[in-house]
Amino acid sequence: MNRLIRLAAVILPVLGLGALWAQSDRTYHQGTEWEVPIIGYDPRDYLRGHYIEFAYDWPGFDETQDGVISELCLSGEAPRLRTVARRTAGQPCAHPVRLEADGVYRANGLVNGRLYLGQDRATRLQEQLSSGDQRGIVTIRQREDGSFTPVDIRFRPLTPAEIAELDAQPAEESLPPPAIKSR
Repeated sequence: MNRLIRLAAVILPVLGLGALWAQSDRTYHQGTEWEVPIIGYDPRDYLRGHYIEFAYDWPGFDETQDGVISELCLSGEAPRLRTVARRTAGQPCAHPVRLEADGVYRANGLVNGRLYLGQDRATRLQEQLSSGDQRGIVTIRQREDGSFTPVDIRFRPLTPAEIAELDAQPAEESLPPPAIKSR
C-alpha cells in the first residue's frame, strides 16, 4: 500500500504537467494566421535570450491616436491582412485582436511585439535585419478570443512605393531595423 501511494505521488504530478503542456500546445496551434508588416527598434536588452523585438505596422491604422489601444479589428482574407481599425464596444468583428495587459509590453501590446528564435536562426536573420532593402513580415496566430501570438518571421524585398516612402522620410523619423537580442 505504501509503495502504491509513493508511485501515485510520482506519477500524478508528471501526468498533470503533461496535460498542462498538451493544453498549452493545443491552444498555441489554434487560430487564424495573418501576415503583419513590421518596423523595428532596438532597446539593447541582452539579458533575455534570442528574440526579435519589433513594432507592428498595421496597414491602414494610425498608432498615434490618443489613448491605449485595447482592441483592433483585422480585415482581409487570411493570411493577407488588408486593413486594421480600432474596435469599439459593440462593433461586430470577425477577426478581433485584443491587448493582453499582463503581456511583455503591457499597454503597448498591440503596438510592439517579440518573437523568440533559436540561436542558429537568430544568427541567419541578423544579416537580413541589418539590410535596409527588405521588409519584415511577422506571421501572427489570432484566436477566436482575440488573443494572438507571433509565430514566424520572413522578409521580402521592398516595393518601389516603399522605397519612395522611406526616401521621403526625414532622417530623424526613420527607425533602425529590428535587432536580435542574445544572452
